[in-house]
Amino acid sequence: MFSCSDSDNCHECHIAWQNAQNQEVEVEIGEFCDSDLSDVEANGYTLASDQIVGNDTVPAGDYPGSDIHCEEHDH
Repeated sequence: MFSCSDSDNCHECHIAWQNAQNQEVEVEIGEFCDSDLSDVEANGYTLASDQIVGNDTVPAGDYPGSDIHCEEHDH
């Protein structure tokens, strides 16, 4: 058994949401590893509740894989 941080294929991910001013707002969604990393990048992520980032409210809902960005990882 190992934690995500012990795997070489783990990356912090965020939702890249465009606000009304067409600026990217990042909502951190955590660290994903191996098959979970591939899954979130391919199939997206469901944000369970609205998230307030600065002056922006990122609405809860389903975000496609194209809106998911993972640090130092190309998908």
